[in-house]
Amino acid sequence: MFESIKKIFSKTSEKAPRSAISLEDLPAWLDEMEAGCISRRNAASTSSRERLLKLEQDLHQLLTEFGEESSDEPHHHKVEQVNRHALPQFCKKIEAELEGEFSEDDEVFYREVAGLINGCFKAYRGPGRYLHHLYPDEVKVFKQTLDHMGHELNRMTEIIRISRERLMHIAEMRALLHNRDALIEEEAQAGAEEKKFEARLSELKTDLQKAGSELERLLASDSYASYLRLEEETGQIREQLEKARETWESQIRVALPVWKRGVKAFQEQAKPVDEKNMEDLIQAASSPRRDDDEIARLISLTAKPLFTLFESGIVQAKNSFEKHLFTNAEEYTKKFGEISISLHTLSEDLKRKKQDLEGNVLLEQKNHITQTITEAEKRIDELNQEEEKRKERLSSLKEKQRSILEELRKKFSEFTEEEMDLMLPGEES
Repeated sequence: MFESIKKIFSKTSEKAPRSAISLEDLPAWLDEMEAGCISRRNAASTSSRERLLKLEQDLHQLLTEFGEESSDEPHHHKVEQVNRHALPQFCKKIEAELEGEFSEDDEVFYREVAGLINGCFKAYRGPGRYLHHLYPDEVKVFKQTLDHMGHELNRMTEIIRISRERLMHIAEMRALLHNRDALIEEEAQAGAEEKKFEARLSELKTDLQKAGSELERLLASDSYASYLRLEEETGQIREQLEKARETWESQIRVALPVWKRGVKAFQEQAKPVDEKNMEDLIQAASSPRRDDDEIARLISLTAKPLFTLFESGIVQAKNSFEKHLFTNAEEYTKKFGEISISLHTLSEDLKRKKQDLEGNVLLEQKNHITQTITEAEKRIDELNQEEEKRKERLSSLKEKQRSILEELRKKFSEFTEEEMDLMLPGEES
């Protein structure tokens, strides 16, 4: 039976020549196949539907025959009593199952008949289980009718199953086509992104080239050469100031121990003024916020009293550094004075140079151009990374399309039982 039903949905010709269909024509061909499948299913199930409806009418007729006993022989009173109550219940349940009209849709009709058969069997196994004692012939016909309905329903089962399989196959091919269309649309979007990428990349490269040319012109200009000289001079003055500061700090470190010995000597000699001046000098030199001019003044003020102690031998130089610094009052004062003046002069010069540098527009122009170049290079790098991702996504889309087409061709071949070829794009017919 299965093979005969299957032939209903197959080609009518025994062996038609192998044909081909293009991918472009496949959607319309699927519509045609779907309509033909439904039509053949309806035609194949018509005879089963008619027989089932006839059997359903037989059940109606059979119910009217259950009221007549098949024998005049007396039955046991308990059997008669049970059947007297069971028959109305049985008939009522069967009548309830037979109520209403059947659907015109084959699959709905199939479910309705299956429910009817199931309900009738439940009624027979329930209140109708004792009826065979009084109505053996009617019960026999009732069961035979249900059996015939079951056989016919089985035939419809195969028809509907094969139809479902083919319709599902069609739906699967449609889904693959839909997925491919979605991938093609996504691929088109990726193509549009490529044009945007090329336009934006060209724009950034133009900006980068323009900024590079501006930077070259700026660096080659006389104004920038002057700026570089100013920058170099500023660096030289900074170095000189640092060296002067180191010399100043070194001389103070050497002098502090001597100054402290001088304070002690003035204290022993009861010279409070000289002692106070020397203590002020030590405090000024040791302060974290030193006033170099004040230190230079106090050094000059305390030089003569201090060297009086050297001359009398009360205070003596203890190492070569002290001997080199404390030669005589005039030279000692001169060493500190010259360094103090140098610190002051170099600090002022450096301040002016820095102001000139900071007020020079060339630095701002250079920084602006350099920032433009950096940002353009960064954006170009980001764009190239995005383009690599886009290419990877495009490659993945093409691979997915190839996979879908392979699956589509496989399902088409299964559906047509290898009697037709599906021609894919780029293939010759």
